[in-house]
Amino acid sequence: MTYKTHINGGLLIGLYVSCKMINTPIISTVIFLSGSIVGSILPDIDHRNSYIGQKVKIVSKTINKFAGHRKLFHAPLMYLFLYSISLGMITHKLLLIGVKGLFLGILSHLILDSFTIGGLPWFYPLSKKKFSLSKIKTNSKLEDILCGILTCINVVILLDIFHITSVFTFTQR
Repeated sequence: MTYKTHINGGLLIGLYVSCKMINTPIISTVIFLSGSIVGSILPDIDHRNSYIGQKVKIVSKTINKFAGHRKLFHAPLMYLFLYSISLGMITHKLLLIGVKGLFLGILSHLILDSFTIGGLPWFYPLSKKKFSLSKIKTNSKLEDILCGILTCINVVILLDIFHITSVFTFTQR
């Protein structure tokens, strides 16, 4: 998937969860959403031609040489381990909110990558077998359609949040 699809996926899950966080200060919501957007593109740091890989070329090249693409940085078990450690170590409330958003964004990235032809190694490093739920090719018309659908859903949620219109009720009134 391209970064546009991943960002829309991360924003969608971030917006949805933010709507469920009742009586949360705006700064917490902004930090959570920022974390989910960053997390939605972070796993592709292992690919030097990705959006984030091009922004930090030396880091991306080093990671790719060490871990390859769609292996360690696309391993849900690794992120589950890191998330568990983070929850135990972080005590600052706003930082914890950002980390939760970050890992939620990463999860959206991994789920979306599961719909590509290449699939995802859900049990790496225990197994290198990749699982694919669909046959969407990166940068294809089908991915463009998926990205468009995610964008439309995000717009509907934002319109609801700002009480402009309410096609669906995501927010508490």
